[in-house]
Amino acid sequence: MSRASAFLYIVSIAVLMAGCATAPAVDPSANAIVVTGTGKVSVAPDTALLTLGVESQAATLAEATADAARRMTAVVTRVKALGVADADIATVSYFVDPRMAPSDPVRRDEPPRIIGYHVSNVVRVTVRKLTDAGPILDAAVAAGANVVRGIQFTLMDTAKASAEARASAVGDAIMKARQFAAAAGVTAGEILAIRELGVTQPIPLPRAAVQMQAATPIEPGQLEVTATVELHQAIRR
Repeated sequence: MSRASAFLYIVSIAVLMAGCATAPAVDPSANAIVVTGTGKVSVAPDTALLTLGVESQAATLAEATADAARRMTAVVTRVKALGVADADIATVSYFVDPRMAPSDPVRRDEPPRIIGYHVSNVVRVTVRKLTDAGPILDAAVAAGANVVRGIQFTLMDTAKASAEARASAVGDAIMKARQFAAAAGVTAGEILAIRELGVTQPIPLPRAAVQMQAATPIEPGQLEVTATVELHQAIRR
């Protein structure tokens, strides 16, 4: 073998070895049924989130902030008196806006003029006993809350509902795999793999329209937890 032929032979062997090294692995699902299953669980919420606060307007910043502080202190004091813990009251927004005088179309060169201030202070109150949500909301309004942005219902402990949703999702996947096997004239064998694709936690249900009156009615409704899984099941011929 000439030197050139030997060189070409070595190169050819190297190319073949590289091709073998990069060859795709056999798909483990090639002899399996692959399906997705979904499980849904409806559960009653256990917590109410009240978003409320105060707004105040005055000619000076000091007057506006003092009035807002007085109102909010009264609201928080009343809410705490009904059993809400300090940790369950959190400020979600606080802002001060100057109120500007309307522009004079004649004197366009005059700078903007402040004629007052608007102060807003909004908190979120976590109510852990749903039957207390209505009375707490009414008490806050009676104490001076003039901002009510609604009620949301949520579930603090989702572990049990998530486990039930997962079990339901696996059962749904197994049922689908058997249906596919029957339709194809084969038998579903052992389960090869189960992969969770996701669990959606319950989104707080809003109750935006709140009628501020004595004994405000509260209807929490139901929340939904959803789980999705992917199941690989062997085909037994």
